[in-house]
Amino acid sequence: AAMHRPVVAAGKAWTKRTVVTDPWFKLAKKEGYVSRAAYKLAEIQKKHKIIKPGSKVLDLGCSPGAWMQVACQELGPRDKGGLVLGIDIQPVTVPQKYCDDRVTAIQADAREVSPQMLGQIAPGGFDTVLSDMLHSTSGVNDVDLSIELASTALHIATGYYFDEYGQAYADRVGFTHSGYLRPGGALVMKVYEGSGTNEFMQNVQRYFTKVARMRVEASRSNSREFFAVALGRKKPQPRHE
Repeated sequence: AAMHRPVVAAGKAWTKRTVVTDPWFKLAKKEGYVSRAAYKLAEIQKKHKIIKPGSKVLDLGCSPGAWMQVACQELGPRDKGGLVLGIDIQPVTVPQKYCDDRVTAIQADAREVSPQMLGQIAPGGFDTVLSDMLHSTSGVNDVDLSIELASTALHIATGYYFDEYGQAYADRVGFTHSGYLRPGGALVMKVYEGSGTNEFMQNVQRYFTKVARMRVEASRSNSREFFAVALGRKKPQPRHE
C-alpha cells in the first residue's frame, strides 16, 4: 500500500440537519462551545484524565476549536502554565470563550509537520496528543481514511512511520524524530470501526502501556466512530540507522 494518499484533514462543520434534531448541538450552542465535539473530549477526559493541569497539549484537526476549548479549561488556572497547540489544514481561529493566551492555532497539514515547527512551540515535546481529524469529503465513514489519519497522529506522537517504513521514509521527508509525545504521555485518536481497525490498535499497543477503545455518548448513534485512548507512552527505543 502507498504510504500516503492525498487526503485532507478538515474540521467538523454544522449542517442544517443536525441543528434540528441534535441535543448535543443545542447544548453546545447554549454553553458556548463551537461544536458538539467538545462533549466527546470532555467524556474521554472524565474517564481517563488524559490532560493534566499545566501540561502541553497538541490538537490535530482542531477546527473549529471545541477540543481546544475543553483542553484549555483542563490546564487549570492561567498561572499553572501549559499550552494548547491546534493544527488544522483549514484556516482556524481560536475561540474566545474558554480559551486564553495559552492556546495557539496554526494552519498546516498535519502530515507535513516538521521537528523545527513543533520544537519552537514545545521544545520538550507534548504531554498529550489529540486527533479528531476527519477527511474533508466526509459524511462517508471511510474506515481506511480514518485509519490513515489516526496513523498520522500515531506517527506524530511516536515516529511510527519511521519504524514502519524505515530509512526510505526518512529520506523522503528529510528528517526523523522519535515522536513529539513525552514518555508517559497520552494519545487520543478518532477511528472508525471496520476492517483494519484491530491491526491498527495492535500497532498502537507497541508504543503504550495501556490502550482502550472508547465510544462516547456524543457520537451519533449510527456512527462507527470510537476513540483509541492510548496511555503511558513507552520510552522510545533507539532506531537503527
